[in-house]
Amino acid sequence: MEKKAPIIYDKNTVEFVTVAAECCGFLEKSPHSSRRKFLDTSLKLLPLLYLKASLLSPVERMDESEPETFVTEGDYERVRAGVASVLREHDDYLDVFVEDMAYSDTPIRQTISENMADIYQSLKDFVCVYELGLDRTMNDALLLCEEQFRECWGQRLLNAMRALHDVRYGVAAMEEEEEDMDYDVPDDSVLYDGLDMGEDDGQKVGEDDGNGDRWEF
Repeated sequence: MEKKAPIIYDKNTVEFVTVAAECCGFLEKSPHSSRRKFLDTSLKLLPLLYLKASLLSPVERMDESEPETFVTEGDYERVRAGVASVLREHDDYLDVFVEDMAYSDTPIRQTISENMADIYQSLKDFVCVYELGLDRTMNDALLLCEEQFRECWGQRLLNAMRALHDVRYGVAAMEEEEEDMDYDVPDDSVLYDGLDMGEDDGQKVGEDDGNGDRWEF
């Protein structure tokens, strides 16, 4: 009977590690992104990260001590500030899926940047332990990251996604698109240049066919 590989080398685990590392790298480089690129990438990476985390198999702790942590307060703040600098006035949002709602009758102000930094902290600590290549610590780091997913950063990921979706496709996005439309539209001869209808006569879309009619799609 073929021996089953340890969970730390399981296909779902390896895929989760890959996506987690990609998310960490993306967030570390966020200050260099445009707002549109940051939003588009976030709304693709975060659902994938959630999916991969939800597919992780249960693991049992091997050591009594907690895995080593690597993210410093400065690292956390750099990521938070980087995301905030990209989103600017769209960083804030109101939410009800927070622990403090037990003491409040109204939604509580949250920031996307703090949510993303919280996610980053858990993922980066996990990825750094995996890079050490020690099976027992890798196992316990996976256990801890999965626990934090269920208890903390999984919910913050979903909260951030809702807010990011609103920024990307909401009123703010519509206002930006209207500003982007303020340019000179090229005339037909430039717009349709090179779009041939066929090889027989080389006639282009929008050209007069000689009988007073014009080709249309």
